[in-house]
Amino acid sequence: MRTNSIVFKFALQLTIIVAILFAILVLSNVYSLEVVRKNTLDSARNTLSLYQANIRNDLDSFSKDLTEIFENHVDAASEFEQLSEEGRYFRAIQLKKALTAKMSGNDASDGLFIRLPGETLLAQISSRIDSNEKLALIDYIEMREWAPDPNGKVDEWTSLSIHGVHYLFKYMTYSGITFGTLVNADTLLDMVNRGGNDRNRYVLSDRDGFLLTSNQVSTESISSMDELRNEYSGRYLMISEPIAEFGQITNLVAKQSVFSKLKVIQWIIVLLALVSIFVVPLVLRRLARDILKPVLELVKAAKEVEKGQPELQIPAGAHYSMEFTKLFRSLQSMVREITDLKIQSYEEQIERSRAEIKYLQMQIRPHFFLNAISTVTSLTYRNKNEEIRSLIHHLSEHLRYMFKVGLAVVPLEEEIKHAVNYIRMQEIRYPDQIFHMIEVREEAGLALVPQFMVQTFVENIFKHAMFYGEMLSIYIRAGIETREEAPFVKIVIEDNGGGFSSEWLGSFSSGDEPEGGTHIGIANVRRTLQLLYKRDDLMNLSNGDPSGARVELWIPVTKTDE
Repeated sequence: MRTNSIVFKFALQLTIIVAILFAILVLSNVYSLEVVRKNTLDSARNTLSLYQANIRNDLDSFSKDLTEIFENHVDAASEFEQLSEEGRYFRAIQLKKALTAKMSGNDASDGLFIRLPGETLLAQISSRIDSNEKLALIDYIEMREWAPDPNGKVDEWTSLSIHGVHYLFKYMTYSGITFGTLVNADTLLDMVNRGGNDRNRYVLSDRDGFLLTSNQVSTESISSMDELRNEYSGRYLMISEPIAEFGQITNLVAKQSVFSKLKVIQWIIVLLALVSIFVVPLVLRRLARDILKPVLELVKAAKEVEKGQPELQIPAGAHYSMEFTKLFRSLQSMVREITDLKIQSYEEQIERSRAEIKYLQMQIRPHFFLNAISTVTSLTYRNKNEEIRSLIHHLSEHLRYMFKVGLAVVPLEEEIKHAVNYIRMQEIRYPDQIFHMIEVREEAGLALVPQFMVQTFVENIFKHAMFYGEMLSIYIRAGIETREEAPFVKIVIEDNGGGFSSEWLGSFSSGDEPEGGTHIGIANVRRTLQLLYKRDDLMNLSNGDPSGARVELWIPVTKTDE
């Protein structure tokens, strides 16, 4: 199918419209998905910010309890070693009561402890920790060396794993005495929602990206956030917020729950795409039957008329719409009228062109004849018999060329030969005053040019550039050159005379006919070129440098039959 055919254009435009509509559906769906995704992320991030604040408030509350215990009882703990055995007993009970008092509230941490010198441990563990975990926790606290943090970061919490259970510890060491508090990571995550009904999945991780705890997420074989992302990023949207005290909290939102309400729209888009696959060909088929087929028949009939058929033939047995039937009949009538007018116009144009070319050629011929007679007359007065015989020979050749009946174009080599013959006659009249040079390439000599074209300009040179006692130079050259991607014969004629006047060149270039008979032969050549080649840009007149006239002629290449 050609790209410039009406079938292709209709099909392309319909396809573009369908594609645009489908693209709008797809883009609207994508936009909806993106809006839902963004709203979900914003909601999850806002919820995380709230939970992050809750966790930090809890950790801040635990830190304050630890600080109060430390400030109120550090002196009593420091005197523990100096006391008697009985005094240490009562001092331990006093410190234990202080720990128990701090652990009595529901918002307390999972444990407070004081590690005294002499391997004495006072610890109060929350009832949220079962007995087995309590024993393992107390054993860990007794065995660990609680050295002060070398970096001095007293506000940070340390994540520790005890028998597979993750805890966050914060402690202060002074003079070998350690005050500390701890919270189970599971407990910290359970306290986040504050009794709400949030069913989302949450994960706590430490500063190094290791998992501490999670809810509603299976992390049995997962130990780090990188592994979690690799496992769940395809099914969940993951949003994280940092918690400066120990790490970060991450929310996992199931994509299926987010985008489930958009499935209906997605299925509608898919259905529309499938429907369009079947509808578009049906529309194109009906379009081809009702519109394109009549148009193609009309084009076919017009081509037959172009080939010479005198009438526009309506396809037999065709059933077209009322509009196309009227169009066929109107065009049929119009073609008949155009054919009649075309024949009449062609006949008139041919007759007019023939008559005008013949008239122009007859205008040129008297110039040759009168100039030749004038030259013979001048020679007779000087008794130059030899020159007269030579002139008569050249004149006979000249007249033989002039009286070739019916010619409009001749080979360039014949026209040049005729022009040289004329120059020879002028050399007899003006001896030792004429210099001419002819350069015509062989392929250019075979091209057809208007008869008397070069001769007219040569005669014009002698008429306007020849002065008694001054040397006249004539230079004629011709060759084949490409112009507008077509071969042309370029003919250049130059002389060393006074050239054209600027006023005459201006009027001639604008298309005005010269007044008073000046350069009438050149005007005839221009008109001949217009009639033969239907163009106005085949002749260029200018003045040479430093003097003289310059003529450029461009003739479309047509060669003589061999």
